[in-house]
Amino acid sequence: MNGSISERIIKKGKDKHGKVKENLKVHDVFYRFQDPTSGKWKQTSKKGFRTKGDAEAFLLKVNSQMMGNTFVQVTKLTVREYLLKWQDDYVKANLRATSIAGYKNNIEKHILPYIGNVELQNLTTFQIDDLYMKLQKSGRVDGKGGLSPKSILYVHRVMTKALSMAEKQSLIPRNPASFATPPRLKKPKCDIYEKDEILQLLECVKDTDMEVPIALAAICGMRRGEVLGLMPSDICSEDNTVKIQRQLIPTKDGIIFEEPKSEDSNRVINAPEEVMEMIKRHLERQEQNKKMLGDEYQDNGLINCYPDGRMIDPRNFSKMFAKTLKDAGLKHIKFHALRHSAATLMLAAGVPMKVASQILGHSTIGITADLYQHVVTDMKKDAADKISMSLFKKDKE
Repeated sequence: MNGSISERIIKKGKDKHGKVKENLKVHDVFYRFQDPTSGKWKQTSKKGFRTKGDAEAFLLKVNSQMMGNTFVQVTKLTVREYLLKWQDDYVKANLRATSIAGYKNNIEKHILPYIGNVELQNLTTFQIDDLYMKLQKSGRVDGKGGLSPKSILYVHRVMTKALSMAEKQSLIPRNPASFATPPRLKKPKCDIYEKDEILQLLECVKDTDMEVPIALAAICGMRRGEVLGLMPSDICSEDNTVKIQRQLIPTKDGIIFEEPKSEDSNRVINAPEEVMEMIKRHLERQEQNKKMLGDEYQDNGLINCYPDGRMIDPRNFSKMFAKTLKDAGLKHIKFHALRHSAATLMLAAGVPMKVASQILGHSTIGITADLYQHVVTDMKKDAADKISMSLFKKDKE
């Protein structure tokens, strides 16, 4: 067995029953472990066991963990210390501004106040599940109730990702969050626009500053930030394509440009000639504004902006869209629902799932299939009908 146990006498201390005694015998365990970063063997110890049996049990546990490659060196690192360091070393260095803000909020407001003082190596799945239950009951910072299942799921993702790295760094033997059970998320019913409703909306906003953003979302499936970050250089009239390579996003420090949501979101899509014509007319009106306003025009190089060239905060744009629908007397939906409307129309029109996924900028085709399961179900029924007609048409005649 790797390691040894030695006895020593301390002048004063508590025995295994908690009673203070003088000249108390304690047991120290000495053992070697392999540093996971350097691969070198190091000598260490754990001292002060009140009985030899406790010391032997600890040494046996260490040896068992080493044989099973699950050994981690004992540390007093707390969840708070680890997560704050992980936030500085990993989150800030690898994620986008909006993601950094979200991680910071979840760590500092929803995790640390509850389990921040727990030693990282002592953190259990039970404690994490208990955290989720507390957040669900009274997790709101304003004290007005609990967090939604979706918000708790975000907390769970942060916990899982952070503790996964701790496991890889051999700070913990396993990731307790991977066995935790966050609340189940019910898929919300998303109101979308049917084909006739989209055409009616486009008619209401024809030749206004809302026409192009709405067309790009409802017909081309673009996201709000992608629409607002579009520049004339992204438009190619020769082959009717739109290049998506940036988005405009809101942060606590103002609105900024950022790369698309994922690598697959950085894409080129083909737009119908009707949409290209809308963009052309819009740019002509924009040029007239520039000439009319002269030096007062704040040129940020954007297609979709305020009449004086100022960037539109995406949050304000959503309010502008809601007002547009209200003024037109149309059914209220969120602007993002236009993207869902476009996806539904694509799939219903027979556009292959993989192609639709690429147009929408999803990282996997599975995301598209999951989001639009209702359309997929209809497509399957249609496929069955077509097979039936192909095979049994003559018999039915």
